[in-house]
Amino acid sequence: MNKRSFLCSLAVSTIALAPGMSSPALAQNDTIKIIVGYPAGGILDALARAVAEEYRKTSNGQAYVENKPGASTMMAATEVARAKPDGRTILLSHSMPFTSYPYTYAKLNYSPDDLTPVANLANVPIVISTGSVQPYKTIQAYLTAAKADPALGAVGLAGLGGPTHFGVLQMSKHQNVKLEPASYSGGPQLVNDEMGGHVPLGVDAAGAQMELYRAGKIRFLGLAGTQPVSFLPGVKTLHEQGIEGFENVKIWYGAYVPKGTPPETIARLEKSFIAIAQNAGLRKNFEKLGLELTGESAASMKDLLEKENKIWGPIIRESGFKAN
Repeated sequence: MNKRSFLCSLAVSTIALAPGMSSPALAQNDTIKIIVGYPAGGILDALARAVAEEYRKTSNGQAYVENKPGASTMMAATEVARAKPDGRTILLSHSMPFTSYPYTYAKLNYSPDDLTPVANLANVPIVISTGSVQPYKTIQAYLTAAKADPALGAVGLAGLGGPTHFGVLQMSKHQNVKLEPASYSGGPQLVNDEMGGHVPLGVDAAGAQMELYRAGKIRFLGLAGTQPVSFLPGVKTLHEQGIEGFENVKIWYGAYVPKGTPPETIARLEKSFIAIAQNAGLRKNFEKLGLELTGESAASMKDLLEKENKIWGPIIRESGFKAN
């Protein structure tokens, strides 16, 4: 089964719970709505629908997913921040609305403090990759080539303003190589240019590139962060290879509820969501898509958000980058 088919199969299981369809279950008081700031069909949407389906099976409640794309996921964050704090409206998001956007956007329609962590659900392994047409087979070889030829300094990214963007700037600084982030509208466009040799290096989620990597059309030169990835044996982190700049780059998905949600409600959701993310079968399925399910507590999320703000706040300010 290919990636598109697998994503579709995950989505089908929750079609009966989609908003707008007549179902008495949706009127029950224990129904939750999971809001995702991306269109249907992507990896975060698939995760949300899998969580909704497992919640329905294991929690004696109902759940459905609402896609609310727009404004770099801020429309979704804003809607949940303004929702009634009863635990029935949940945001599923990466951490950027809390750790990057407050520094890159002049104005937000929500405050990060308006949302309360529930559970850390998944890590998104980030790879530094290049097309197999390129002569360099290691990150050190690429950096040596980029020092000799500044034209090789373009690094493709699926959007600016997040950890990968500032990781490139940090690597440029630490390695004393001029690297320029080049923004793409999405992962498919980026890997197409990598394969064609139009961009020398790219940084994106592993899941967006797994099939091409397995087919030998692109190379993985390293991983962001400091931990290996079980389903990418032999791919070392840049940190392990002695390259600084990407050791703090981490993208992960967590669940949030509006501020003021009763602690006992948060605790109930936390327990349920952690159990779902730790489901062995679900973990195995998502590994095929390049996603590591975690299942970690709200307390660990709060610590991680605080740590990321301390790391990225000064770096983003120093960069001077501002989002439109």
